[in-house]
Amino acid sequence: MKKFLLLVLMTSFVFAGKGSIYSRYGVGEINTFVSGKNIGMGSTGIATFGETHINLANPASTLNIAHTILSVSYQYKNYNSEDASGASLFGTGNINSFALAFPVYTPKKMVLTFGILPFSSVAYEQQRSDTSYGGTTQTFEGRGGITSAQLSLSYAVNPDISIGLTTHYLFGSIYNDQKVDFNSAEFFGGSYRQTKSLGGFGLTIGGIYSGIDKALGFSDTKEMNVGFTLFSGSSLYYDDQLLRNYSTNQDTISSINKTINLPAGFSFGLAYLKNKMVYAADVHFQNWDNFTIEGIHPAEIQNSVRVGAGVEFLPQSDFIGDDFFKRLSYRFGGYYRMTNLKLNGNSINEMFGSAGMSFPMSAETRMHLALEYGIKGTTSSSLIKDTLLRFTVSVSASEIMFIQPEIE
Repeated sequence: MKKFLLLVLMTSFVFAGKGSIYSRYGVGEINTFVSGKNIGMGSTGIATFGETHINLANPASTLNIAHTILSVSYQYKNYNSEDASGASLFGTGNINSFALAFPVYTPKKMVLTFGILPFSSVAYEQQRSDTSYGGTTQTFEGRGGITSAQLSLSYAVNPDISIGLTTHYLFGSIYNDQKVDFNSAEFFGGSYRQTKSLGGFGLTIGGIYSGIDKALGFSDTKEMNVGFTLFSGSSLYYDDQLLRNYSTNQDTISSINKTINLPAGFSFGLAYLKNKMVYAADVHFQNWDNFTIEGIHPAEIQNSVRVGAGVEFLPQSDFIGDDFFKRLSYRFGGYYRMTNLKLNGNSINEMFGSAGMSFPMSAETRMHLALEYGIKGTTSSSLIKDTLLRFTVSVSASEIMFIQPEIE
């Protein structure tokens, strides 16, 4: 008699090219809100302003934008995932973010920004094999994530203090598939497909104090900025659908209006400008102890902390007619993050170094390049270590790029 069996305990692992297996937990891997330019500085930017680019790290950072700016980023990721038994190499790339900023009231430096960027991402594939019942293979696959469609407004309280507010609409779908195959014709396999469709709102407030060193009497000029952001968290409502496929039939189980509570978080940053160099450092904390799915906190989810630092060498000139190398800006940095995952008693941490450069394509149009290299996780305690190479290309185009200059 043929039987359908789902096996939970398996013995060996094989990887397939999708993304990090760690995106399987919670709502996936949590992304950092920064611009393509700031990535090269260790993804810092809480206390830095954007003039020819859109800094998404702090809603108060856009008030110096004088013309409409469109920004688009593309990111390529190359993974080398390994455990004690072997490794797998794969790569993937996609549009990473889109943002549009334009001034609405110049006297108070009010700038409205619309952006679409990933809040979290799920992309993994894992196989487990067992010799029972003539040999079985169980496959786990996930994809999707949460996207933030957001609207931000900056405001200059006075020449030294700027504030900003971002309204997030968080939405998306997370797909988790599970399938079992038998090598023996005596047994039939089967599969599950779970789909979570999510939606909810959140807020981020931010502020930057320009020249804190002068205000405290440490300097005669304004060279240091201090910034902060506060994310409110969000209650996401989701519909859950489970499709089960057996050898003889198929059925669907659906439930609606379930809740996922995303926790609040805050960031603090410093930026120091001196002799055409910018030094920046950020600290970010998110209280994932308050993360729940239907009121239950997953045991593998913990609080996350991220510390980053970077430096930027500003261009000697932005004029198109000058030497090309004088118009380049260079960046270096890195960050360390204790992620919101703890598995087999081990915190899943990541450490990255970064480098970047920018050059003007026209008066207020820039291309930003950033390269990051780092590791996430460990091969101890039957875990997986991801070695990642990320390459980001971002273009910030001002409206004056499309205005033909007058011909004398």
